Amino acid sequence: MSISSRSKRACWRLIALAILIGLGGCAQIADQPELSPDRFAPAGADRAWSPATASANDYRMPADLRPTANAPAPGFASPANRTLLGAGVPAYDLPALIDLALRENPDTRAAWESARQAAARFGAARAPYYPLVSVSSANGYSKTLFPLTKGQLAGYDLWQAQPTLELTYTLLDFGRRSASAEAARHALAAANFSFDRRMQSVVFAVQRAYFALCAAKAAVTAARRTLDLAESDFEAVEQRVNLGLATEPALLLAKERVAQSQYDVANTELIVHDAEANLAAAIGISAEAPLAVTSLESEPLPTGLGGEVDRMIAATIRQRPDLAAQVARLRASEARVALAKAAWYPTVNLGASYGQLIWRYTFAGPPNTWANQPQYSALVTLQWDVFTGFRRLNEVRAAAAEDAATRAGVRSAAVAAIAEMWRAYYEFQSSQKKYAYAQALLAAARESYEANIETYRQGLSTIVELLTAERDLANARYTLIQSRADLLTAYAAVAYAAGAVQTP
Repeated sequence: MSISSRSKRACWRLIALAILIGLGGCAQIADQPELSPDRFAPAGADRAWSPATASANDYRMPADLRPTANAPAPGFASPANRTLLGAGVPAYDLPALIDLALRENPDTRAAWESARQAAARFGAARAPYYPLVSVSSANGYSKTLFPLTKGQLAGYDLWQAQPTLELTYTLLDFGRRSASAEAARHALAAANFSFDRRMQSVVFAVQRAYFALCAAKAAVTAARRTLDLAESDFEAVEQRVNLGLATEPALLLAKERVAQSQYDVANTELIVHDAEANLAAAIGISAEAPLAVTSLESEPLPTGLGGEVDRMIAATIRQRPDLAAQVARLRASEARVALAKAAWYPTVNLGASYGQLIWRYTFAGPPNTWANQPQYSALVTLQWDVFTGFRRLNEVRAAAAEDAATRAGVRSAAVAAIAEMWRAYYEFQSSQKKYAYAQALLAAARESYEANIETYRQGLSTIVELLTAERDLANARYTLIQSRADLLTAYAAVAYAAGAVQTP
């Protein structure tokens, strides 16, 4: 056997080995993000993403970045689930509004598309694990002239076609591929967690807008009831004036109170329109056709939070998606540090090619020369950038600085989250007390008004005392309505601060 024959066989064996290596990497391609990256992103713009158990553990808050010690998870209490209204009732309750917002809100759609983009980038980052196969072909005609002696010219004509199949595979890169893929994987997790937090933000915005709208509508009802009382008082004063038992100034005071009540009705109706626009904006729909919503009384009041503030803070650190996103970004920055360090090392690649050289060559006229021969190669190449003008050194420094800044950002986010939970927790506690006081205030104001209207009719109290009691009753009604809305909003704020907002 000739040496050239042995070389040919060796080249073919190397090409076959490279193909087998590539096929081995494709054996479980169905489970990889290269061809189906959407499998690694949230399923839809209205569906929350949940990491696998093993993956979720990667994004727990590191112990050295926790501002407080860990604690058992509280039994977070939540009001009973509500259902949609029965058929034929043209109104939305809170769950129906949230469902509508998760379908229509452009913010959740944008966050979902960002997560899908990150999933595609994760798939692209894993491309270096596979062999690169390319096909090229140089085809065409060229004519070249060159001078001879005594002013003569010579030349040659060349027709050629050179189809080539090339395969390149990285055998060793000292962690470049793995670091790049890890950075992309953590960036994908950060995008997914950010999507979850965006959904929670939309839910909380809808809750606040819904409670504000319900309170505004209840305030209109209370204002109209106050107007009815003012008109009744005016009639009572008018009767006493006709009997000579009251003066004209008393009648004017009663008339003034009617006008003030009418103004209050108009003002509360304007607040309703503002609240309707805010709710439409929170949902992500046009405000030109306001939605009918159920009353505030349909919302059950929370009785407690199910834990002390330290336990709520521990739950916040453990389960908030935005904090998990910050940790994922930290993991990505750590991977970029590893990638920058890997650039100091060489790369070893396997390259193989096969082509056919087809050409016809003519020099200064006949005869013609023909060729149709195969060309092939199999090479193992090593590339090592020995000196790069200190670029790699500074890239490592920049990556390390980015990692340190990201680490500080994680701690800063945790501090802010704890402060948010602290405020929300005590705001809820205060809202509970204020609602109880508002109930007592309304009961006392109602008794006071009933007593004053009766004594006025008997001539035992003045019109000023009656109108004062009426004003106090109106204020008590507004206070109870607002305190109920504040209590529900405060409870929703605690859930949002803890990252415990319920989403599909």
